[in-house]
Amino acid sequence: MVRRVLLVRPVQIKEFSLSTSVEYERPVAYREANLEEIAKAFCAPPLGTAVDPMGVNVNKQNDLFSYSLFIPLFNGAASVTISAQRTNVVFNRGSQKEHLDLMVDYTLRILLLAGARPSKQTQLSFTAHAVFEEPAHYEEHMRRFTSLSEAILSGGTVLVSRVPEVDGVLRYASEKSLAYEHGVFLAASATTPKEAAKDLFQLMAKRLEALASLDGISFPKT
Repeated sequence: MVRRVLLVRPVQIKEFSLSTSVEYERPVAYREANLEEIAKAFCAPPLGTAVDPMGVNVNKQNDLFSYSLFIPLFNGAASVTISAQRTNVVFNRGSQKEHLDLMVDYTLRILLLAGARPSKQTQLSFTAHAVFEEPAHYEEHMRRFTSLSEAILSGGTVLVSRVPEVDGVLRYASEKSLAYEHGVFLAASATTPKEAAKDLFQLMAKRLEALASLDGISFPKT
């Protein structure tokens, strides 16, 4: 069997998002959640300058497990949602490595402020629109799929990899970007029973780069 050698082409990331979801071992009742204290902590330094206090909202349906605390940050570019079962941290509108570093740093700060609760699972999700440096590279990348039929305009890849260091799994997917010409949309999600930490983000980033290289894509190093 002859294996085709796939050329790895660099791409420029135009925009990306990062989200982190921590699921608790057990649901936290409303009376134990301390939402008012958490909201006050978010509005104080060092995160206070990034929080829109007028947008902070508590939605309680009952006194047990149906509630949520929503905290917007960075003029809507990020948000935190705390419920009985999980804490979700979402960052959008990233375009540079400095933005990614800030997202990771703030995510870890936010999880500390949200309260130390035994976690069952951590999920990291990353999505990005990336553009090939040359149109010919994009056409070459998509030729694997478009050559199947004249009716096929684009295609994509799905790869799932074990991450034994953290007893986790990483899923990678790519397809044509609908926002950028000669671009691809990348989506990766990782799950692990380990708690969110800086070395976990670094490990998953390295594994994501490895999976992307199998898809013929390399990320900028700066």
